[in-house]
Parts: sequence; C-alpha cells; structure tokens
Amino acid sequence: MDLPKEEKRELLEEQQKQEKLATEEHKLLKETDTQRVSDLEDMLKRVQADFDNFRKRYEKEKEELIEQGSAMIISKMLPVVDELEHALNEAKKHNAKEHAALEATHKNLMKLLDGEGIREMKCIGESFDPYKHEAIKSEPSDLPERKIILVLKKGYYMHDRILRHAIVIVSSGKKSNEP
Repeated sequence: MDLPKEEKRELLEEQQKQEKLATEEHKLLKETDTQRVSDLEDMLKRVQADFDNFRKRYEKEKEELIEQGSAMIISKMLPVVDELEHALNEAKKHNAKEHAALEATHKNLMKLLDGEGIREMKCIGESFDPYKHEAIKSEPSDLPERKIILVLKKGYYMHDRILRHAIVIVSSGKKSNEP
C-alpha cells in the first residue's frame, strides 16, 4: 500500500522532527550530566575541606585538653616541690647524707618537670609585674623601687603560660639612715 506523496512527506518530516528532538534531548541530558558531575565534584571538595578543618580543630582541642590536664596535675605537685626544696635546705645545714639523697630526688623531679615544659620564674632583681607576681609586702632596700628583693614562693611557667604566680616582697626604695 502506497501512501500519497503528501503523507509520505509529512511522515518523513515528523520522523526528522522526532530525531531532532531526541538529539537535542540527548544533548541537554549530556550537558545536565556534565554540570551535575561538576557540581558533585565541587561539593566533594567542600566536604573534604570541611573534614580536614574539623580534623585540625579536633587535634588542636585534644592537645589543649591534654595540656590543661597536665597543668592541673603539675599545679598540684608544686607544693611537693616546695616541701622538697625546704627539706633539701634543712638537710644541707644538718645532714650531708640526707642532703645528697634529697638533692638527687630534687634533680630528677626538676628534670621530669622540665621535660613537660615547666620552668621556674626568675624574679630576684626583676621589676614587679602584677601579671606574674603577687606582692605581699614592700620593704626598703638597696634596690630601686618596685624591684623584687625576696621570693617567698617560686612561680612557674608551663611553656609560655603562667602555671603559678610567684609570691614576692618588693622594694619600696632606698633605706633611710634615720633610726
């Protein structure tokens, strides 16, 4: 059965339209897929960056918590260090054997604290700093005013932070010669 020329032509045009639409649709899908892949890659990069930032923040917070825990324990040990130093000074006056044993213990303890980043504040002759020192008294001395003349309780740093403030006596200026 032969179709008239007019119908054949219409069918052919319809078929060409369908093919053209299919090609354009395929093109659009391809472009959409490419855009989608690009968007997904971008999202993946952001998620990776967020995760990396989270990991770094977690590590930093973990280190800070460990340092805070260490600082808390070491702060509680400092009175023991003070007592050991007091015993060491007394043994020096009275008993050489005890002094040698206490000195070895003190040396090992200070080496351990040094390994944890603990260091003693140097105060004598320094200017009084209310952020590092706690002055409980001022006395006349040969040193200029506001200079530390005596340390009653040593201060300590942990790395660059103050672990314990030094308790000190500060100079109030030159001694007067008046009675």
